[in-house]
Amino acid sequence: MADVVRVNTRISRKLNEWLKRRSHSTGLSKSALIMLALENYYQQTEAVEQMAKWEAIYREVDDLKRRMEKMHE
Repeated sequence: MADVVRVNTRISRKLNEWLKRRSHSTGLSKSALIMLALENYYQQTEAVEQMAKWEAIYREVDDLKRRMEKMHE
């Protein structure tokens, strides 16, 4: 298991009730569900950041391609 730390936070009653129902239906603890949700959010934000970097690289490659095509005209 990964190195984990304890985090305390407050959530709305509505969200807590949803977590209780979800925990019961999945057999996972509320803490496990929260950890999974945060891990998923983390992975999504990292992917978006990487996509932005790849988009910039693509634009640079496309620009170089156009310059080379102009040179060979």
